[in-house]
Parts: sequence; structure tokens; C-alpha cells
Amino acid sequence: MSDYFVYPIHEVEITSTSSKYDNEKINDIVVSIQGQDLLSLDLNDIKNTIRADGWIKDVEIKKSFPDKLEIIIIPQEPYAIYNSKIMMMDGTIIEDSSLPIHIPIINDYTYDSLSSMNTLILTGKLLQKINLDIKKIEIHNSLIKVFTSRNILISDRDNYEVNLHRLVLAYEDLQQLFEREIKSIDMRYSNGFAIK
Repeated sequence: MSDYFVYPIHEVEITSTSSKYDNEKINDIVVSIQGQDLLSLDLNDIKNTIRADGWIKDVEIKKSFPDKLEIIIIPQEPYAIYNSKIMMMDGTIIEDSSLPIHIPIINDYTYDSLSSMNTLILTGKLLQKINLDIKKIEIHNSLIKVFTSRNILISDRDNYEVNLHRLVLAYEDLQQLFEREIKSIDMRYSNGFAIK
């Protein structure tokens, strides 16, 4: 007589706040788990297989004796459209046929996704102080253009952070000084701004 107890899995419950991941792949995993022994099941192998999906940030798996497995999928959050792909909050870039429409667009001609993400984060934090939303950022080798909800901001890349800080400090005064709508602000001048 064996002392080994077998707890065959009869129920697999999946919980997620998103369904953007590959449902077929997850269903295949569930089918492969059904009937396996709950006690000896390799959870790390299942986690790694599920995490391979670009839309999934993390996964938690709980054994519920005698016969249930709970899979909690933690989805990735899209952060930006990066060169016609989706950049997630953790910097992962995936291809998807349907691009989200309410997130900033990054056209990066340097193809440095990490630097582009850092530029977007910095820009977002600073422009929030002056109530400007980012629609699109174009990053060239020596130039950055930011298309906001109100205007276009232009800066050389080398002095971008310094120029953006200068703009944030001066923006309210510029708005009052120019009684008309400001279409673009060129920040490449160390002694001021070129405004159209």
C-alpha cells in the first residue's frame, strides 16, 4: 500500500482584469493541467509559460485542496505606441494588430526604446505641472519634438531636460505675454524661446 495521496485537478479558475492575452494558449494550459496531481504540480513551469505572453505582467497560482487550481493573471498596461508597436509600463514592447488610441505615440528614429521611455516619463511629469498632455513625441538624433494638447515643443536632445525645466518655469508668463494661442515653442535658444 502506498502512502502517496493523489489529488487530481478537476477545476481551474482563471481571474484577470483584462482579456488581451492569448486566450487559446491559456485554454491549452488549462486543458493540460486538468487531471494532474495538485500536490506534485510544478507551478513555476506553468507561471513561466503564462508569463511568456507579452500582455501578461505576472501570474499568481494557488492550490486549493482537494481539486482546484486558481490562476490569477496580472495584465500589462500599455504605456505608449512605440514605432507602431505597443510599449508596456515595464518597457516591454509587443506587436499587436489593434493599437490603443488614448496613449501617447513615440516615433523614435534612434531606435533606443529605453531612452525613449525615459524621455516620455520625464516629459509627462514636467508637462503635467503646466497642464499639457502629450499626444506624440518624435525623437531624432539631435532633436526632440513634443506634440501636446495645445502646441508643439521643440528642443535639441542634448539640452532637452534643462530646456523643459526652463519652459515649465516660464510657461505661465509666456501665456500671459502672448495673448494669442501659441502654436509652437522652440527651446533651442539658451537665452529664450522662439514662439509662433
